Amino acid sequence: MTGTFSSTALAWLLTYAIHSTVLLSLAWLLVRVRRWSPGASELLWKSALLGGILTASVQLRLDVRPAGTVMLQRPTVTAPAAAPAPVDWPEAPTPTRDTHVTRVSESSPEQSSPLISMSRSSAVVLAWGIVALVLGLSYVARRLILVGRLGDRRAVPEGRLLDMLGGLARDAGLRRTPRLTCTSRISSPIALGVGEICVPETALTDLDLEQQRSLLAHELAHLARRDPLWLGLTSMVERVLWIQPLNRVANRQIATSAEFLCDDWAVRRTGSGVPLARCLAQVAEWIQASPLGVPVAGMAEERSLLVSRVSRLLEGVKPSTRSRRGLTVAAIAVLIAMIVVAPGVSGKSGSQLLNAASVMSDKSSPIVSADTGVVNALIARLGDEDADVRRAAAHSLGQLKDSRAVPGLIGALKDSDPKVRESAAEALAEFEDPRAIAPLAALLNDASTEVKQSALEALSHFDDGVPSSAVIRSLSDADAEVRHKAAHLAGKLRDRSATPALAKLVGDPDSDVRQAAIEAIGELKDPMAASAVALALGDTDSDVRQQAMNTMEELKAPIPEATLIGLMRDPDPDVRQQAAHLAGERSVIGAIPALRRMLEDPNGDVRESAVDALGNIADGAAYEALRAALTSKDAKVRRAAAEALGERR
Repeated sequence: MTGTFSSTALAWLLTYAIHSTVLLSLAWLLVRVRRWSPGASELLWKSALLGGILTASVQLRLDVRPAGTVMLQRPTVTAPAAAPAPVDWPEAPTPTRDTHVTRVSESSPEQSSPLISMSRSSAVVLAWGIVALVLGLSYVARRLILVGRLGDRRAVPEGRLLDMLGGLARDAGLRRTPRLTCTSRISSPIALGVGEICVPETALTDLDLEQQRSLLAHELAHLARRDPLWLGLTSMVERVLWIQPLNRVANRQIATSAEFLCDDWAVRRTGSGVPLARCLAQVAEWIQASPLGVPVAGMAEERSLLVSRVSRLLEGVKPSTRSRRGLTVAAIAVLIAMIVVAPGVSGKSGSQLLNAASVMSDKSSPIVSADTGVVNALIARLGDEDADVRRAAAHSLGQLKDSRAVPGLIGALKDSDPKVRESAAEALAEFEDPRAIAPLAALLNDASTEVKQSALEALSHFDDGVPSSAVIRSLSDADAEVRHKAAHLAGKLRDRSATPALAKLVGDPDSDVRQAAIEAIGELKDPMAASAVALALGDTDSDVRQQAMNTMEELKAPIPEATLIGLMRDPDPDVRQQAAHLAGERSVIGAIPALRRMLEDPNGDVRESAVDALGNIADGAAYEALRAALTSKDAKVRRAAAEALGERR
């Protein structure tokens, strides 16, 4: 277990290092080649800083393997030096956990040695963890020192400052006014947590009214934007993930953008940037030689940034009002692309075995083809002590499609790990061997919903012999996807004993289940369920309504004229089209006015279906409607109407 954890952790760290380097370098390049607004720049750097964590985690969790993915361990199954003599195995034995590989060619130690040994992986992860812990604790200690330094702060007494702060908070739409405190132990105002502004005592006496208002507006912006929390998060990311030095660059850029954005926020609330610029210049004079020593949302903690901020305010640079929706969508698209195409690192030994066997299953591979030794080795690994190896072995045996693996895979259906049982069921679906039907049907009582889903999917590959009773029981399963797959399979089995259970599913909470159940009833062609299907004609889901009409047609069941005409006014064009088709097939004379109105439907397919339906109704009113359709603005409608009139007798 420790080895598996260290291997997974190391794979994540290396994948994160690759992904974060790409994202942070891309953000750096973008801000170098183009001037971005502070809001856009902040979005770029935040996406790059946190994106690597997200993409690495998702890629490893979903086991996505883009081209170029590096494996921590070499495959443990290698090509034999020479093809061994055929072995007569009518039935391969079901493997057990103590089974050893005895039918593979000898391999040198070099062939099976890992790229990074398990002990070395553990050492690397341990070293990272120790450094991350030290850096993280040092940051926490500095925060605690700041808290102690501010321990003597006191609430600012009632007066104009509190009145100004309350007015700004109301103007910003904040639910509550932040607490305002002061202390002599800081030189610059700072925003604390989510609801406090602490100012130096000199701000109460040395600043004029406009400067005080600008100061409060700036710090209130930090609280409204949750900057203290963001700075705490990004600072911890910088220290814990110290293996990525570009995180420091991103952290500073995010802090810089935050100050510019808060300046803009304050200018919008106060009406001018001049008082804020004067306030910044005054606060700069108060800053002591030693800063606080910990990242905070402070008005002038970054002395080197003051000059550009003051210049920007005095020049009257207007804040950008452009929507960043397009940039947000682009950032999401880049992160998804990173997950799908960016190479990473994998540390799962089971996946190594899968990759090796996949190569062996390729008959066109010039390296090796599947042979007795490989198949026997994979069968033996179904009893491996590592669940990932057992899962990968089952998957690979399904890829190889060697019938000798069937008994072993059937035995793996009883594995203690649900993912192994799931992989074994998926593998058996590739063989369509009748011996697997009963064991797969038994899995429909499994505790794992994923296993039951895989078992139903595997059973759907068989044309005969599947016990309908087990499938019918699955129609009442608690999991919607299990019910959905069971409904599809029940329709394929053509056993009308499933009709009552399928009829109940017409009212299922899940729309996909309702649609599958109605489709299955149509395949069974059991008219006893027509009344249940008729209720689905008024379903809230358009796909279900359309399927219900198809099934009613399969059952040759009557549909009330009023109901059919109502469906011809359905919001969904596919439903309207199907309703028009049914009206024509059934020669519903009462539907002619509705069909005539449908000649002006906004959907072209609906208009054509209405013409076809009118052509099938032998009535004078339908004939007149077709003549009117000859003058339609739609050429397709005119053509269909001309053809329909020519076919009438």
